[in-house]
Amino acid sequence: MGIRSVDEVLERCRVPANWSLGFTTTSGGMWLWAEEDAMAALGDPPSFSHPADPPELEDFVESCAKALRAVDSLTLRVGAQLAGETAPPLLRDFNEPVVVNTRAAAVRAAAGFTIAPEGSAEDILTVLGLEPARDGEVHAAVERIAMGVLRILREQKATVGDRQPDLTRLLLDGTLERHLERSLPGGGPNRRKTT
Repeated sequence: MGIRSVDEVLERCRVPANWSLGFTTTSGGMWLWAEEDAMAALGDPPSFSHPADPPELEDFVESCAKALRAVDSLTLRVGAQLAGETAPPLLRDFNEPVVVNTRAAAVRAAAGFTIAPEGSAEDILTVLGLEPARDGEVHAAVERIAMGVLRILREQKATVGDRQPDLTRLLLDGTLERHLERSLPGGGPNRRKTT
């Protein structure tokens, strides 16, 4: 419940919702009191929509690298959570369009992608901290999501890095995947056992 001007509501609806994992959102409301111009601008009952968040390839790679290089549980899990939040916008446009109205719906949508790394339906819950998991399991889930998302983007010739100089080139020539491989224990495919 809140009191806001029409301009404030419209301004808030111009920016992505910070809880939506990058999906477009919409939610309904009800008027407790409103003037006619507010009802005309926002509807009766009012509806509130937010645009999708643009994909952030650099943030995804950075959070994955931090998680994969982590030497303690907290650093691993913070990095994993950020990886889990930045992965869905990168794959969103390769999957059916979805509009969500809660964080739970956003998680379900991300877990339901058909074009996604193998096992990502379970891995997204693990990296977001929504399923109990040991550090080794979290690390393995981050690795699968990181390498799988980058592989899909490369194979689809995605242009999600075009807003930053050379990022798309580094994606398409495999440099970003090699960078993350160097973040793994031993500098190559993860052989770490679950602890």
